[in-house]
Parts: sequence; C-alpha cells; structure tokens
Amino acid sequence: MPSRIYRTPARLSLVLCMLFGVAVTIAAPVFGDHAAAVKVADHEQLIGRDLVESIDKILDTVTSRRRNQLASLAGKPCSRVAATLANLETYVLYVRAIALVSGDRLYCSSALGQVDVPLANYPLAPGSGDSIGLMGQTRYQPGVPVLVIFNRTAPGTGVLSVVEGDYLTDALAHGVRYGAHTASLLVGDTGRITASGAYVGAAAPLSAYTTRAESRKWPFAILVSSSDRFISSMHWKYRVAGLAVGLLLDGLIAALYLLTFAPRRLVLKAVQEGLRRNEFHVVYQPIIAMADRMPVGVEALLRWQHPRLGAINPASFMAAVESSEMLGPVTQFVMETAVAEMGQRPAAVPLRIAVNVAPRDLERRGFVAQMDALTAELPAGVSLVLELTERFLLSKSAHTAATFNALKAKGVKFAIDDFGTEHSNLDLLGRFPFDYVKIDRQFVTDVDKGGAELVRGIVSVARHYGLEVIAEGVETESQHAALHAVGVPFAQGYLYQRPVRAKQLAQLRDVATTF
Repeated sequence: MPSRIYRTPARLSLVLCMLFGVAVTIAAPVFGDHAAAVKVADHEQLIGRDLVESIDKILDTVTSRRRNQLASLAGKPCSRVAATLANLETYVLYVRAIALVSGDRLYCSSALGQVDVPLANYPLAPGSGDSIGLMGQTRYQPGVPVLVIFNRTAPGTGVLSVVEGDYLTDALAHGVRYGAHTASLLVGDTGRITASGAYVGAAAPLSAYTTRAESRKWPFAILVSSSDRFISSMHWKYRVAGLAVGLLLDGLIAALYLLTFAPRRLVLKAVQEGLRRNEFHVVYQPIIAMADRMPVGVEALLRWQHPRLGAINPASFMAAVESSEMLGPVTQFVMETAVAEMGQRPAAVPLRIAVNVAPRDLERRGFVAQMDALTAELPAGVSLVLELTERFLLSKSAHTAATFNALKAKGVKFAIDDFGTEHSNLDLLGRFPFDYVKIDRQFVTDVDKGGAELVRGIVSVARHYGLEVIAEGVETESQHAALHAVGVPFAQGYLYQRPVRAKQLAQLRDVATTF
C-alpha cells in the first residue's frame, strides 16, 4: 500500500504556499526598501516645504515693510531723500541696504548715500511681481553672498533691497538639523546658496539633491537631500518592519494551509491505518426487479467501523479519498472483498455486483488489469457493474475512452449514479457506453407526489440511449407503485432491504436473468 497519501491538489497547494512564502520572504526587504525610500522622499518634501515657507516669509517681510514710502522716493534726488531712505531702512528686517534706482542705475543707497552702479550688475530672475536674484558677493563686501529684490515702480525706476545671505543660510541650516544632509536655495538661473553659506553658480550640477520644493509666490526652489545616517536608519527600520510583516504573512499562509489541508491529511492517514487494521468492511443492498420484487443484484457499499469513534459516515472521508492516492487501495479493497464474499455464496449469488468508482479510477495505471483479474475470479454468470460518481470530472481523453472499451470487452458494465442531479450531462450518454442509469433519491421521494412525469422523462431518455433504469432510495409502497407505473424496471431502497453484511444478506434464489 502506498505510503504517500496526500491529495494531488493538496501537494500542489503546498508547493504554491511554499513558493508564495518564499516570494513573501524575498519581497519583504524589497518592500521595506521601497517603503523607506518613500519615507525618505516624504521627509525631504516636508523639510523642503518648511524651508520654502521660511524663505517666503523673509521675502514677504522685506517687500511689505514701508513699501509705499520707499516707492515714493524712487526717482527723487539723493541729496533730498538720503536721510529719509536711511531712516526707512531701519524698519525693514533682514536687509543690508536699500537702494533707489533711476534710469536703470542705482543712484542712492541707505548705507553709502550717493552711488552710481548699473542695475545690470545685479542678476535678477523674472517673476510675476518683484524680481529676485542671488549674488556671490557685492563690491562692498566681497565673499559674502546676498539676495537682491527689485521692486520696479516705473520704467527704469524702482527700489532694490539687498538681503543678508546669513538669514537665508540660517533658515537652510534648520532643515539640516531635521535630517537633511544638505539644503540649498536655488533662484532661477542666478545660482544657489547652500546651508553652509557658500554661493554656487547656476551651471553647477544638481545631482547631489534628490528632492525639489518650489515656492508658489517667488521664483525660487529649495533643494534637499537626506543624510546617509537618516537614509540608513529608515532602510533598517522598514526592512525590519517588512521582514516582520513577511514572517507574519508566512505564518498566516502556513496556518491557512494547515487549517485547510491538515484535517484532510489526518483523515487520509486514518483511512490508511484503517485499511491496515481491517477496520473497513463491505455491506450489500439488493437491487430488485420491480415486476416481482426478486433480487437481481447487489450494490457493494464501503463502511468504516472505527475502534474509538464507532461507525463513520462515508460522506466524511470518501471525498478526500476519491481525490487522493488512497483511491486505488480503497477501490481495490471494496472490489476484492465484494468478489470474495459473493463468491462464497454459490446458492445465493447475485447476477451483478455493483461497485462505486470515481473518474480517477479509470485514469489509474493498471486499473484495467486489476478489473481483469477480479472478473476472472467471479463465479459463472456473475459480472461487475461500475457505478460512476462525480461524473462532471469524467475526462474526454482517449485514455478514458480506451478504458471504457477495454472493460466493456471483458463483460464489465457501467452505470451513471445519481442521474438527474446537478452533475448530470446528457452528453455523457452519447460519449461513453453506459448500460444503466440510476435515478437519484431526490426524484424518487416525490414520484408519488406529483413528480412522476419527471421520472417518466428520465426513463424515456434512458431508453432512447438503450439504457436500463434503476431507482434509488425507494422507501414506501406508493413510491414503488408510482415507479413501476412509469416504467422503471429496477429499484433498491429500505423498502426492500437495508444494506447488510454478506452473512446477513437474504438468500437470492431464482435470480432474474434479464438484469
């Protein structure tokens, strides 16, 4: 007897579960790295937006304080407005100096008084309002970056504010303290200032930065990249989290597999042990001719008497058996037992012994040879009837058709079990050489309560294909009479005899020869 009892679907499911588990384990750190990258990017965006807000506040403050008063001075002689300009500058935060512009030249400074400098010396990035630009230094303070803001009040006239670079670098340094490796203020094509206070020209590459946050008010952007320490900590954190989630999913997959297949595996193991310990036996239910109620055969039914659990309903284990490698040993046990026990009763031998088989039996290697050996042991005049269960699984393959033909040639007959249920298919009647149709008990129950026409239709279809009809589950005299009236020739059920052991089976004398 084979030791491997796992169902093929169970083995496939196990392989799939293992593959899925391996995939989850491999994907966990990848997912963790992705989550970490997303977290780093989100963190950089948060820093970038915060810095944009800080720089916006500086620029808004510079351009809003004493704006109208300063604009009114533009174009007036420096000798008349220098003192007023110097006084107004003290009210404007963040600026080093404020200069008046006329004819596109700076002519009056709050810090130096009268000057003469071309406005073109100050690079400006055009915007929707005031223009801004970055300079690495001024002629008055070399090496000290500044940001300039120009408010044009009229053609060729306006106010130029010079913002100390230290205020900008202080804001950028705030971002570094919160996890950024570096942060820079980029103003159009006029260059950028870093958090360390260095000015970098616009032509310098930006590859060191991974995130860019744009201002919606001013023509500048904040460039941010995280520190290696922060990136490493995020990847470590999310890899551990991803691995934990992966292990949890693996555990859930394993638990789901065990909950789904472990009980079935235990059932199959118990069946294997039961066969080894002779816990199984076969009972027989006579099949009678409706005309005279004479027995014309028996159906062999498997039963399990567990030493601890008692009688076990076949419905609780046969579904697992029929789709596992235990199907062969169980089918062989039933057939060998039935042939042996019926062969020991020469005075009461049924003409037909019906045994339930599954479609997978017909596909098993050696099944035809097994049937050949069994039919050779049958007493003279006795043959097998194989009742097919789960017909919707019956394959259209050439191998299945060849099995049918080979067994038919050896005198084996075939019956469709439970005909009329959801798994019935008229196409099977034309494709396979069946001999009998067994009407399911659910139709027999109603045959004397208005269901006779349905049974009559089944009988008519069966006759069209040259098949005999057997009614299952007959329990009352009125059912017997109704079935006989619509032309059902054979039946079985509790009305005639319950399934019993071979030694309890009533003597089958005067066996009909037409079954």
